[in-house]
Amino acid sequence: MQHARSLSKCAICGKTEEQVGTFPMVVGLGRVCLADGMKTVKCEACGDEVKLITSSRIQGKTLCLKDHMKELEKYRQHIVVTFDEDAEPVASILDKAYRDGPQGYTLLTIRRGRNSTHVWEAEYEKTEIFQTRCS
Repeated sequence: MQHARSLSKCAICGKTEEQVGTFPMVVGLGRVCLADGMKTVKCEACGDEVKLITSSRIQGKTLCLKDHMKELEKYRQHIVVTFDEDAEPVASILDKAYRDGPQGYTLLTIRRGRNSTHVWEAEYEKTEIFQTRCS
């Protein structure tokens, strides 16, 4: 929730809040009064009915929080996955990092974790971005 510095207006009905910071922020929509925030909307990804206050708008779609997180993952450019050498051998970690990487991502590097003697990090980049950088 972002803090307001002045009185906000509801993005739906235009009502002005009586005290600063009483209207919650809905991602992609703006601040809404509680009356409008408690109305239900339909998630365009999964079809669930959720309250407006617990939804978001991304790319013009109304989403529940679960699908909001999935949508954000789509646009994440880099992912770092950690492996513990105490739990599995290094050869297994290298193989697993190469074979079992996230779908749509290219493995960039495998390195020791910072200030660690047993943690390995596999860094992946979105394949489309990797290909445009290397072309």
